[in-house]
Order: sequence, then structure tokens, then C-alpha cells
Amino acid sequence: MPLAAAALLLITLSLVGVVTATALPNIAVMRSHAQLSAAARQIAMDLSGARARAIADVANHRIRFAVHGSTYQPQRQNTDGSYADESTAVALPPGITIDACTATASAVGFRPQGNASTFGTVTLRNDVGATRRIVVDIVGRARIE
Repeated sequence: MPLAAAALLLITLSLVGVVTATALPNIAVMRSHAQLSAAARQIAMDLSGARARAIADVANHRIRFAVHGSTYQPQRQNTDGSYADESTAVALPPGITIDACTATASAVGFRPQGNASTFGTVTLRNDVGATRRIVVDIVGRARIE
């Protein structure tokens, strides 16, 4: 009997090893997709925040994206028309990069009325090649595709 129990234990451990070996790569891909979705939500929320600040401050605000990088910079327009950084650059989760930004000067901007002064699509890419797009329309709404 002890020999049969040892054999059963060895078979069980082997099966657990096989299942674990096949599941680990899938977990890494799922984690990368989750980080991509989180980054897209983060940017969409920050864009909505920039729009709200433009309305509240009665001044143009924008977010400038470092294309092919992993940061973006919230900015406020000065009285002379130039833009100044509002805070430090915001970093995206590890493995996520800004693939493209179709807005003028890679910056999505908002006017005090709440509409977009520059609008377009920000495309994010993760380390396994999946992408998410954040689209800002002319009225200033951001949506994730």
C-alpha cells in the first residue's frame, strides 16, 4: 500500500507541474493585457481631469504625450500662450509605451468651455504587441477603444 500511495503522489505532482508550466506563460500575457487596460483608463481619467481643470481655471490645459516613450505631461497655458508643466511627468506601468498620438504636437488640449482645442487618438502598446486607443473627440470626450 505505501508504494501505491507514493506512486499516486508522484503522478499528482507531475500533473500539477505540467498544468503550472502551461499556465505561467498565459499569466504573463494576461498581466500585460491588464496593465495595458489600466494604462488606458489612467490616461482617459487624466484627460477628463485636464478638461475639468480647463473649465475650473478658465485657462487652456493639455496633456503632452512622449510618443515612443512611457510618460506624459499635464500642462497649463500661460498668459503669453506658452505651456508650463503642472506637475512631474506621469509614468505608465512597466512594459507599456505610447505608440502614437494623432493630436497636433502630440498634445490633447482643452479650452475653458470644455471642448477640445486639439484632439485625436492616443495609441498604447504593451510588450506582447497588443494595443489600446484613447480617442478624444472635438467636444472633449475621451473614450477607450
